[in-house]
Amino acid sequence: EIEVAEAELAGLMAQKQHLEGQLRLLTVVSPSSGMVTTPRLKLEEMRGQFIKKGDLVAEVHELKTVMAEIAVAETDIGEVQVGQKVVVRARAYPGKSFEGTVVSIATAANRTGVPSEMDAAWQREKTFLVTTALDNGSLLLKPGMSGHAKIYCGRRRIFDAISRRIAGYLRVEFWSWW
Repeated sequence: EIEVAEAELAGLMAQKQHLEGQLRLLTVVSPSSGMVTTPRLKLEEMRGQFIKKGDLVAEVHELKTVMAEIAVAETDIGEVQVGQKVVVRARAYPGKSFEGTVVSIATAANRTGVPSEMDAAWQREKTFLVTTALDNGSLLLKPGMSGHAKIYCGRRRIFDAISRRIAGYLRVEFWSWW
């Protein structure tokens, strides 16, 4: 009877270790600190649903400093540099400005869906993603918000800004003529 009881105890201990391992797998850990966000209202809505390993349960966002992406036209990207001042106005808060700086500029262009008037009909305007770090101490900015941004590239007269575009177009489009 003692040997049977010891075997039963060993089986129960193995089962306990297995269940403890399963409980450890239920704990969701984020590699960074911040606010938990989901597209749903609450994480409780996911209770009882099967989730495979690697599935997205929620996102964790650090909200005191928000990283925003700005699409800058190919014709203007030559003026943008890392460290320049950026001011953003979110559609949700049109009367409030959020300040930050350019932290990176994409190394490759994306094509937008809007054809440029100067391009042939089959070509599309190219843009570069510029990443900015915005101060969000008020926690008003939320992930997924949109708005408009200004990147300050230095002061210049309006005539210089207009003539730069025209001269740039002529230099690129007609350079092979001479």
